[in-house]
Amino acid sequence: MTPPSQVDAERTRLAIEAAGIGTWDFDPATGVLVWSDRCRLAFGLAGDAPVDYQGFLEAVHPDDRARVDRSVQDALDPHGTGQFDTEYRTRWSDGAIRWVMAKGRATFAEIGGTRRAVRFTGTIIDVTDRRRADEYSRLLAEASTLLASSLDVEVMLAGVARLACQRLADTVVVDLTDEKGLARRTTAADRDGRKGELMRRAREQAPAITEWSDAHPIARAIRHQRTVRLESVSAADRERIAQTDAHCAIIHQLGLSSLVAVPLVARGRTLGAITFFRTTTRPGYDAGEQTVAEELARRTATAIENAQLYRAAVAASQAKSHFLASMSHELRTPLTAIIGYEELLADGITGPVTDAQRHQLGRIKASATHLLGLIDEILTFSRVEAGSERAHIEQVCMRQALEEAAAIVEPLVADHGLALVVDAPPGPLTVQTDAQKLRQILVNLLSNATKFTARGTITIGARREGRQLLVWVRDTGIGIAPENLQRIFEPFWQVDQEVTRRVSGTGLGLTVSRRLAQMLGGELSVESTVGQGSVFTLQLPADA
Repeated sequence: MTPPSQVDAERTRLAIEAAGIGTWDFDPATGVLVWSDRCRLAFGLAGDAPVDYQGFLEAVHPDDRARVDRSVQDALDPHGTGQFDTEYRTRWSDGAIRWVMAKGRATFAEIGGTRRAVRFTGTIIDVTDRRRADEYSRLLAEASTLLASSLDVEVMLAGVARLACQRLADTVVVDLTDEKGLARRTTAADRDGRKGELMRRAREQAPAITEWSDAHPIARAIRHQRTVRLESVSAADRERIAQTDAHCAIIHQLGLSSLVAVPLVARGRTLGAITFFRTTTRPGYDAGEQTVAEELARRTATAIENAQLYRAAVAASQAKSHFLASMSHELRTPLTAIIGYEELLADGITGPVTDAQRHQLGRIKASATHLLGLIDEILTFSRVEAGSERAHIEQVCMRQALEEAAAIVEPLVADHGLALVVDAPPGPLTVQTDAQKLRQILVNLLSNATKFTARGTITIGARREGRQLLVWVRDTGIGIAPENLQRIFEPFWQVDQEVTRRVSGTGLGLTVSRRLAQMLGGELSVESTVGQGSVFTLQLPADA
């Protein structure tokens, strides 16, 4: 019968093997280092040849060697804790780099009255996959942040290429296709900055990508929307990739050893390809790294499409604004003529005018003036949208500004049977702003209040509050539901369709007013209670 101690030892050994844990045992006095097979595997060592401490250090990555040696010496220090716990890289003979986590404990004994380390044992686990997963997760997170930080495609791609060169590649190139399917090299970056000239020359020597055969991995990735991975680029592969003899010579100089060409695809449309290269100094790409490259390409393609959609939307918005401005000008000219001819007729220039005719002429003028006001509103909106509206700053007396705006809308207010109150500040109150735009905002707010108020009072007032000037328009109208308080500032949106059928308008008054307020360095806000009325407040920076 096997002794219990041997059974426990065998169980421990099996558990260690199953967990992928290597063990080591070091004798500080003799320098003998005994490794288990799993431990040797972590260092890429075959066979059972003895390894001393110096051999162990030589297997550690040069950048980590001094740190690991110091940690070992600290653990063997008789005045220390005897604990060893660190992660470091190993470098195999074929150049592969692996990460390991090592833990150990030194055993001390009194020898000749001196406390010395007599044994140093521990375990080692290969944590390369975990470290790589963490590193690539950080890469993708940083790439997402970078891609979201700009709508300039070339800036985005340059940032992603530089980021990938730090974590995933020695060289990265991006080729984008246009509407006709023609590809062009948009971005090229390398890890140490020393291959930039070679990359530029390689691009000059190569013909257009559309002329490349499917033997070229980038052309194949773009044409077939499929990732192409060459884990090991052979001399024959380089010959196939090269398009000319000069191109071939430069590719050999670059020393490409592995590549992953990933198509940039968004909603089924190929936008180009991003290609990751490694040189002979690093191991080839494996399937896990291909997955990371594909995810990075997916996020990049989405960002490119979003940027392109944004540019298209801006172009469409500018075209709309130019169209509105052009049409508004064309409509304004005959309307101005109609108003002029009405005034000539009303003044009796062409002959006597009866009361009935004068009444009809008045209605013509009122309608034409109203339509002219709507066109002016559209013109202002189009100029603001196009970015051509400019502020002309001057000193403005607020009492005068309030009274002028009230005088303009007073006939409209009277027609609705409403009271209009001007709550002017008692003392002098001035502000540095654009008088015309301020008047336009106030008239818009007063007109809007009049349209949606059936009975009661409309009040306009102003006061200084700290470093701000507050101008408000209060009404006793129908009010605005909470869910619509921000929507009322959207272009062409109107709060109550039943009411707006009775009171005409473009749906641009509040949009224009808020845009003008922001142009003047202020803001326009609203508070409202359904059935009780609304208060619109214009905030402007006050004079210092």
